[in-house]
Amino acid sequence: MMRLLLAGVWASIVSLVAAFGVMHWQKSMALPTSGDGDVKVEEYRTKAINVPIIGAGTIQGYIVAQFVFTVDATALAKMPVDPEVYVLDEAFKTIYAGEQVNFQNMKKQDLPELAKRLGDNVNKRLGLEMVRDVLIDQLSYIPKKDMRGGTKS
Repeated sequence: MMRLLLAGVWASIVSLVAAFGVMHWQKSMALPTSGDGDVKVEEYRTKAINVPIIGAGTIQGYIVAQFVFTVDATALAKMPVDPEVYVLDEAFKTIYAGEQVNFQNMKKQDLPELAKRLGDNVNKRLGLEMVRDVLIDQLSYIPKKDMRGGTKS
């Protein structure tokens, strides 16, 4: 009887030590927090937009784009307007103007610059650093000849 009691106590102690060890290990493996420990970030997906690309006085094709952006949740709560509207507006203006990025002869390095410029321009318009990051979810160029009815003028 005494052996059975000692085995039970020993099993309980081993279980408690193992549970404590796992909790301590998980706590030490947690991701380090940055200096902004209480900043909450929310992610939003915009609807897709179609932007005409104009060259030589005619429509050459369309860019279909969709973005994901992250915002500071505390700053978002103070904003009376939805930041998606500003992100889509800046995206349309940037793509339509096409001064920095040539979508007909696009290079890989143009995409990070496009995303950074969108975030910076939205933050300038809003007057605060609310948009943390802009990610490109979808970006497609469709030439006019590949569209339904694209050969008609």
